[in-house]
Amino acid sequence: MIERLAERLVTWQIKNKYLTFQDQKLYQYAFELLIGQVVNLLIACLLAVVFRAYDTVLMFLFSFIPLRSYAGGHHADNFNTCTVISTGMLCCVCWAAKWIPYEAVFAVSLICSSVCGALIFFLAPVEDHNKPLDRRERKIYGRIARGIWAAEALIGVICYQKGIHKISLVIALSHFMLILLLIAGIVKNRKYKR
Repeated sequence: MIERLAERLVTWQIKNKYLTFQDQKLYQYAFELLIGQVVNLLIACLLAVVFRAYDTVLMFLFSFIPLRSYAGGHHADNFNTCTVISTGMLCCVCWAAKWIPYEAVFAVSLICSSVCGALIFFLAPVEDHNKPLDRRERKIYGRIARGIWAAEALIGVICYQKGIHKISLVIALSHFMLILLLIAGIVKNRKYKR
């Protein structure tokens, strides 16, 4: 669906001479990414309303997206699968943020952020077979991912110390989701290397 919409938009722009035919694939890919991100953002807003979890969704997006952008991990093979996975992850985070007891926040935050940090320090970035990185990019992305993780972990600790436990928990849950995607990315890459 997203691919067809992007194709129609690019075809219309080529027809009206806003774009050249030579750039069709590049712009179609760019439109697919843009539309996919808008759809996922709209779904996130809808889930915030459904779960009445505006702060949880906002904090998850603020902590997950930058770290995911540089740490890498599993990428779905199409936008529909990506949307389903993203929606499922956000539903799990909203549910967990409501149901994890206050007494467990410290342990959950410590475990999730520590494991995520270790994986990021040793494995990030986990590239996708469709988007390989050269050595220089791996070094830069890894350094940035470690910096983002450290800043988020520090924010989580400060929030916990200040009594803002929910933010600390949501940051930890975003780190947990990233752990899953890093591991899935490694497994997927090993399958492609066979």
